[in-house]
Amino acid sequence: MLFLLVLAAASFAWWISGYLFAYTDDAYLTSDIVSITPEVMGPIEAVHVTDNEWVARGTILFTIDPVPFRLAVEQARAEEARSQAQLPVDRAQLQVLGAQKQSADAAARFAASNLRRDTPLGQSGTISIQALDQTRTTEEQSVAQQHAAEAAMQKAKETLSVDKAAATSAHAARLLAEWRLSRTKVVAPVDGYVTHLAVQSGDMVSTSQAAVAIVDGNAWRVVANYKEYYLRHLRPGGLAWIWLDSHPWHLYRARIQGIAHGISRQPGSEALVPYVSPTVNWIRLERRIPVRFTLLDSPGGDQLFMGADARVLVIY
Repeated sequence: MLFLLVLAAASFAWWISGYLFAYTDDAYLTSDIVSITPEVMGPIEAVHVTDNEWVARGTILFTIDPVPFRLAVEQARAEEARSQAQLPVDRAQLQVLGAQKQSADAAARFAASNLRRDTPLGQSGTISIQALDQTRTTEEQSVAQQHAAEAAMQKAKETLSVDKAAATSAHAARLLAEWRLSRTKVVAPVDGYVTHLAVQSGDMVSTSQAAVAIVDGNAWRVVANYKEYYLRHLRPGGLAWIWLDSHPWHLYRARIQGIAHGISRQPGSEALVPYVSPTVNWIRLERRIPVRFTLLDSPGGDQLFMGADARVLVIY
């Protein structure tokens, strides 16, 4: 009878505890893994960091052989200079043709005036038919020269337009070549720890594969998988206490950052939503939902380890 009373009291205490606090040891410390993929391809000239080293944002991690990129910049600059040098020549040619067009216009007006004057004189017999024909021929030739000058000027304008476009393209190519040269120095995009460094001088790196990974030193958080039973009591902003297995016998304050509103019920799609296994050693467990906590206290950034186990207590 006493055993039954003790068992009943224990069951009641376990049941009522769910209304007082939420505890789980299914938790871990994590951060963001920042994958650094080079923006240009080439052999590594030098590696400037070591494995597990703390690096600040902007620190040079490694350099790619810059020689071919420098040559590309020189070539692009030469092409830009050549295309820019052609523009004054085109403008000068356009001015010459413009003057010729003005001269042809004046000659055409003069020839047309002569024709208007000689036509009635030829009809009255004051001048000979041969003289009238000569005036008419001169007027036709002047009009043809006017059209030729206009066509030459239009062609010169088109040539200038094409050369301007070529100069703009050469300028963009030069900027691109300089940008590519600047990307031979691969820098850290965040503060953090270099992890699992595997590249070395002489390795060929590409733009399709990450070369270095950094554990973000400013994104530490604890993720705890809580049973569905507790979720109704958890609210973002609520205070929590964290036990880190890497630093036992210390409790660190944390805040509930948020509760996941979706999990995958099938493994393999963790890239989009998390998957929490519902079984342990063939025992079917109550479904658990990830809850994220932001650390208010910690043993120090250099004492945090991604993947370390944790325990979380939330008192309502």
